[in-house]
Amino acid sequence: MNDLIARLFSLKTLRPGDAGVSLDWAMPIPAWGWTLAAAGAVVLAWWGYRKLEGRRNRRVVLAAFRVLAILLVLAMISGPRLVKTEESVERDWVVVLADRSQSMQVRDVNGKSREQQLQAAFDKTRAVLAKLEPQRNLLWLGFDSKTYELPGEGRELGTPAGTRTLISSSLEQTLRRLASKPVSGIVLLSDGRSGDTPSRSLVRQLQAAQIPVFSVALGSDTPPSRIAIKRATVPSVAFVGDFVPVTVDLDAIGDAKLLEGAKLDLIDEATGKLLDSKPIPPGVAGQGRGSVTLLTRPGAAEESRWIVRPSLPENSGPTATGASDDYALRLRVVDRPVRVALFDGYPRWEYRYLKNLLLRERSIRSSALILSSDRRYLQEGTDPLATLPRTREEWQPFDVIVMGDVRSELFSAEQLAQIKELVANKGAGLLWIAGPNSTPQTWAGTPLADLLPFTPENDAGGARTFAESVLVTPGPAAERLGVLRLGDNSSSIWPATLTDPGAGWTALRYAQLIEPKQLKPAAEVLALATPASAPPGSTASRPLVLTMRYGAGRVIYVATDEIWRWRYGRGETLPERFWLPLIRLLARESLSRGGQPALLEVTPERATVDQPVQISLRLLDQALLTTRPESLTIRALPDPSLNLGEQTIVLKPQAEGRNIGEASSGLYSGSWTFAEAGDYTLRPTDAMLSGLGLFAKVEVRTRDDELREPAADHGLLTTLSEATGGRVLRDAELETLTELLPNRQVRTAGETVSETLWDKPIVWAVLMALLCLEWIGRRLLRLA
Repeated sequence: MNDLIARLFSLKTLRPGDAGVSLDWAMPIPAWGWTLAAAGAVVLAWWGYRKLEGRRNRRVVLAAFRVLAILLVLAMISGPRLVKTEESVERDWVVVLADRSQSMQVRDVNGKSREQQLQAAFDKTRAVLAKLEPQRNLLWLGFDSKTYELPGEGRELGTPAGTRTLISSSLEQTLRRLASKPVSGIVLLSDGRSGDTPSRSLVRQLQAAQIPVFSVALGSDTPPSRIAIKRATVPSVAFVGDFVPVTVDLDAIGDAKLLEGAKLDLIDEATGKLLDSKPIPPGVAGQGRGSVTLLTRPGAAEESRWIVRPSLPENSGPTATGASDDYALRLRVVDRPVRVALFDGYPRWEYRYLKNLLLRERSIRSSALILSSDRRYLQEGTDPLATLPRTREEWQPFDVIVMGDVRSELFSAEQLAQIKELVANKGAGLLWIAGPNSTPQTWAGTPLADLLPFTPENDAGGARTFAESVLVTPGPAAERLGVLRLGDNSSSIWPATLTDPGAGWTALRYAQLIEPKQLKPAAEVLALATPASAPPGSTASRPLVLTMRYGAGRVIYVATDEIWRWRYGRGETLPERFWLPLIRLLARESLSRGGQPALLEVTPERATVDQPVQISLRLLDQALLTTRPESLTIRALPDPSLNLGEQTIVLKPQAEGRNIGEASSGLYSGSWTFAEAGDYTLRPTDAMLSGLGLFAKVEVRTRDDELREPAADHGLLTTLSEATGGRVLRDAELETLTELLPNRQVRTAGETVSETLWDKPIVWAVLMALLCLEWIGRRLLRLA
């Protein structure tokens, strides 16, 4: 039929029935106009034939010809035409956002990780949306703190490595990416864990653009349990056979009851051997944070890499603890003798015992001197001193200096300054052993007064002492530093007999009374003294063994000289376990600096973004100290995967508050704030240091680290979806996505093509035919 019409009207460009072709009028007449025109034509025809003679039916036929002719003329005047408007259709977009942050590693749904949930939901979403792909554009994006296109044209997820999730920021980036394009909806595959919440402006923007967000909630509604290691510290160097402490600061996340039975393991990475294991104390689980000290004794001189690994009990429910929680530590174990210088004012029992202990211990080389006021010396030890050291070079070989009950006047001011420098710069240790005659009262006002961990009271009669015998118990810092472990095994750190006043030999008859208010701010308590007559839980305990960091080294003050009495109970065992670990602790810092021309250190080694990091470089070699530049430059090199540029840090010299006449400091320090998370390596760039192999590493993490608070936030997803007209979809509801996504296609009208009908020959032929038929009829009726 359409072909017939096209041939009758001789149509050239448009054909009726074709897509988009319609009948149109150049001067359209409304329906009521056509009604009036038809009525007028009928009235006019009736008026013309009503009084004429002839049969009525013939007059009606002739009137009909006239009506049709009039209507045809009116139709031709209105300009009938065929019209086709070219139309373009812009397909709308469906965006799939897949969470690629580290929280996807959390296993909190029937032993499955969120990444496994995400993969299943992702595959199902691909299958569902594939039905829409011919009519709609699909955009597959991954996101953490920013959005990016998924590899393999959206067919692969890649590894979830983002340390931070920003859902609001990622949605804003997605909207900017699709600006001015029609968006049907956003499918958000996430656990809702985000460092930012969707802002009001973002929600309004989504509402204004009518873009619904359909969320697929991953993870469990129950917060997972996790043991997060904030920091683990270990001495950089230790001696073979030392008790090496590993102090672990941790956060316990989750229900305290579910964390019962959680533990920390210390593992040798090379051999997989378990070096130590300790349960998480109930108090730590209850408070959510705390510290645990692991201990081990390396048996061979080597470079070791240890792993601190938290583990949760099987009944802990959903867990976020995994391999990413491992904390790696490096340690250098050496096997060389500790060099000790022992000075005392007279051959008291403590001196005699300690001197003999140092002689017996094969891992120690000792030099002992009895100093008297008439300058007569008694030389003893494995390496006897011919005279008291007088120069910096003569003090240099010693790792530890033991200062007994000796008068400060027996040392010159230069010698005391050299000892102070040895501790502050070279990391040597200073061990004070109190006595009734000289220590500490004669040391006030000397250069070594700064190296006392407490402030002596001004008492002309000497230091205050307990009025009765005392019993010794370990203090809070002993376990953390790995000392005063006098028990026979790791489960019995302190023998119960040492707290039994009835044993007799356990009580020390002389101990100085140091009040807590006398302690310096940096002092820590290694052991406490309690009067033997005090009841259990008494508040009469006072510090007996104190330690304090000073510059690069450490000092220890033992406020008694009666440890030798413990020989009556257990022979040499208890005194050896008391003194040797203290001496080795003091020697560690000297060991770590031994033979090094300079030392580069950062504090803390694991920082957060925007947290100031203190960087210090200490020159130890005299040749370097002689040059003493005005500043030193450090270059911070980020991990290549970060795609960041190098950063330059300038260190300035520090005076360290030295007194007049003391050697100049070789310490340079400065602080730096890292703006991006990642691993950085710090190296000096100055020519005099560039060939020394100095470097330090810093781990920078975001404050809202993904695995620090791994709980899913389904509430955020629900709020976002409901506010934008979407909904939260469960796995079984993904099939309904095709029905839920609205059609946002945009149709745009283009150029209009038309072909007129009124001027076609067939139209004029019909008009002429109607007029001729009327005229012929009138002639036949003799009406012409």
